[in-house]
Amino acid sequence: MKVLFLGEVVGIPIVKNLKKKIRIIKSYYQADFIFCNADGASDGYGILAETAAELLNAGFDCITGGDLIYNKRNIKDFISYNALLRPYNLSPSSPGRGYKIFTLSSGKKMAVISLLGRNNFNKIFAGDPYHIEETLLSYLAKDNINSIIIDFHGGTTSEIQSLQWLLAGKVSAVLGTHARVLTADSRILNSHTAVITGLGLCGSPYSIAGFAPNVEISKIKSGRFSYSKIDKENTVIQGVLLDIDEATGKTESIVSINKVLSEFD
Repeated sequence: MKVLFLGEVVGIPIVKNLKKKIRIIKSYYQADFIFCNADGASDGYGILAETAAELLNAGFDCITGGDLIYNKRNIKDFISYNALLRPYNLSPSSPGRGYKIFTLSSGKKMAVISLLGRNNFNKIFAGDPYHIEETLLSYLAKDNINSIIIDFHGGTTSEIQSLQWLLAGKVSAVLGTHARVLTADSRILNSHTAVITGLGLCGSPYSIAGFAPNVEISKIKSGRFSYSKIDKENTVIQGVLLDIDEATGKTESIVSINKVLSEFD
């Protein structure tokens, strides 16, 4: 089973370009499933219900959020009924759900889980993500679900990598998001679990986390607030392609993706 998981989509202009080519991209990589993180899909700071609907209707099987998941007012109703995941380790009373189960062509099942770290996030308060082993993973094991992919939206590399090692051999993949930087450390731990610290972004490689550099530099130098501007120059898609054994849940290969979107014209 091949799973394509793309890095954080940043900005509505990127969504407009990306949604036209999702099915082409999925076919190009011969992916059975395609997911993405979309925590900044509307303006870099959250996701509107309309934007989430556009991505899902375009062909994404599931999209994940992060610390900005509730930034947009109209997302709370949408998230309760659609394949947009909020972090699992938020309060159980939070709108939405933190994982989704898919039935594979073989009849087996696969779970996608969204988790949020606790370092460097001061506007949202998540529970301890490391307890997932005793809670959700234990529940999934009882249902014989061994293909499990985790999007860990973490504020530090050490936090992301600690969870990766904790769950090595127990899940199919632990993929780090939030920094919007594609890291060069994709590998498989314990001959089972695919990991990468940073899944990257869908946006401009000539940007600061998807934003126009001149605006971000001006804010830092002046100390004054100004609205960030989405950078659309030479949009790329970044992420990973996973090849997972459906029978065991082991990831047999992980390949980093970093490709200019216009190549799919």
